[in-house]
Amino acid sequence: MSKTYLITGGAGFIGSHLCDSLIGRGDRVVVVDNLISGHEANLAQAGEGCTLIRGDIRALAELDGQIPEVDAIVHLAALISGYDSLSTPDDYEDVNVRGTLRVIELAVRRRIPRIVFASSSTVYGNSEGDPLSEKRLPAPLTVYALTKLVGEHLLDLYGKMHGFSHCSLRLFNVYGPRQAPDHPYANVTCKFSHAAANRLPIKLYGDGEQSRDFVYVEDVVRAFLEVLPGSSEAIYNVGTGRDSRINELRSQLEQLSGRPLETEQCGPWANDIRRIRADTSRFEREFGFSPSVPLAQGLGETLAFFQRG
Repeated sequence: MSKTYLITGGAGFIGSHLCDSLIGRGDRVVVVDNLISGHEANLAQAGEGCTLIRGDIRALAELDGQIPEVDAIVHLAALISGYDSLSTPDDYEDVNVRGTLRVIELAVRRRIPRIVFASSSTVYGNSEGDPLSEKRLPAPLTVYALTKLVGEHLLDLYGKMHGFSHCSLRLFNVYGPRQAPDHPYANVTCKFSHAAANRLPIKLYGDGEQSRDFVYVEDVVRAFLEVLPGSSEAIYNVGTGRDSRINELRSQLEQLSGRPLETEQCGPWANDIRRIRADTSRFEREFGFSPSVPLAQGLGETLAFFQRG
């Protein structure tokens, strides 16, 4: 039986892919997006199964009359640059914290039974060594990361008060088509893929031996679909459980594009983390979930997207 889902930030990178998958299986989606970082063109494949409401999540009370009955909310809308958040903390508090409160208030007011929240692996802070487990004590280093942690706690607090269920997905380094290469927080996979497709130079910070857990957007969407019906745990890591070095990304994209990438060597980022890898065992244990898109395939899809223009 088909359902209707409200997706905040649904015209963005991850949100638009989620819309496509939900509509593809027969559901309907209602997207609330102010189109500042999202793009209406991202919803071109969604067709009549998608209703776009242009508006800000902080004004959900004013938009209430336009939003039909929905079965659950996926809350993706946010400001996402860790670096910017340190210089404009008020903006991040306003959009990411106050906006999340407005989403929760809508759920309470409309008796929407479930909220799934896009959190971030940045809540762990500068934690190296072993794979990052949900049991690890959070230690956010940016206002952005702190707002994501606050969002998790707000859901827990209000969920207990009002009886709705909730889930937070701590996303690691998500990449794939529709990610904007000029966004200040664009993944290195996105920047390198765009450069390879357009014969542009890249900047390599440090020695390139830093590694990250890169997870393809198709697998991230599968994770959201898994938790939409419900879960026994409130927080899950979404990654691959494997990490890849930046130099490996460059090498693979050179092979895929058939030419070397012109590289500008830059100094290392201040306080850069050498290795980030998700412990995904909780998600695997509860849902039998594991990512299905290997890095080479995901990079190939991303490169092809940018080559199409």
